Amino acid sequence: MTETLRTAGIVSTGSFLPETRVTNAEIESREFVAGSGVPYRLTPGEIESRTGIRERRASSVPTSGLAAEAGRRALARGGIAPNALDLVLLATSTPDHPVPKTAPLVAHLLGTAGVPAYDFGKDCTGFLEALEAGMQYVRTGAALRVLVIGAERTAALVEPANKATAVVFGDGAGAAVLGVVGPDQGWIGSASRSHGDLYDRLFVPAGGSARPPNIDPPPGVRERTLRMDGRAVTEYATRVFPEAVMEVLGKHSLTLDDVALVIPHQANRRILEAALSALGVPEEKTFINVERYGNTAAASIPIALDEAAAAGRLRPGDLVCLVAYGAGLSWNAALLRW
Repeated sequence: MTETLRTAGIVSTGSFLPETRVTNAEIESREFVAGSGVPYRLTPGEIESRTGIRERRASSVPTSGLAAEAGRRALARGGIAPNALDLVLLATSTPDHPVPKTAPLVAHLLGTAGVPAYDFGKDCTGFLEALEAGMQYVRTGAALRVLVIGAERTAALVEPANKATAVVFGDGAGAAVLGVVGPDQGWIGSASRSHGDLYDRLFVPAGGSARPPNIDPPPGVRERTLRMDGRAVTEYATRVFPEAVMEVLGKHSLTLDDVALVIPHQANRRILEAALSALGVPEEKTFINVERYGNTAAASIPIALDEAAAAGRLRPGDLVCLVAYGAGLSWNAALLRW
């Protein structure tokens, strides 16, 4: 007997950004320390010229609070009661605690009455991986309504005196409610790759089983915060962004001309400009908000998706390409019809 798959898609979106803004001027006034130990400050305008970022948001509440608020907004926009959900999936690299995972707490905060809830911890590509999993639940009938959230309090991982990360990362959350949609809408498919040989180009050295806090001497702050080889990550992202888009399109016999809008992970405007130029995609066919929020890791794409929808950039039937890249090092690209 052949199983009939349902058409799964996004039925509503929501996002939440903390009110506190951290401007470039504030960061450029900080004192950083070079490898030689010599203190220095960034020059005015340096951050924006290198990254395209003007400001980012900072949260005083943990990731669970950000995620729950984005989830509430997505549910409200779709007119969906929390107890109508069958599953909650949370993508984050900044969980409230190492144990337990954060998704069950988010489900509780939403009032979903014991619904199953799972975490995806794949950093910048995490939302797309959680999105694909949620789509499969809906397609097979294992769940009818799934809430997928990407949320980050990156301040938990970023050392203020580390120039490589302090200028880039910000806090926020975005969410999407998945359900059964019409035959000309919904999920098409994805493509993904990981390159674990490059894992230490973007990672937190201590706190896991490789360097556990209960066995090793208490590590210094630098070992408990995010380490990033900015040049290596930029080279990787600029290379794999076009590869990811072309691979997912090729898998489904589609071309760039078919795509109405590309929504990329918002890591750095210079990366986006170089990758889009290599692809030959004009900026008017993309949605970019990195200048206002910086890199919000797993929250980046769902925030942008929600803002694109609110701005009228997505029309029924539009082919949308979502593409992410980051820690792992990994990339993921997905296609859906709005």
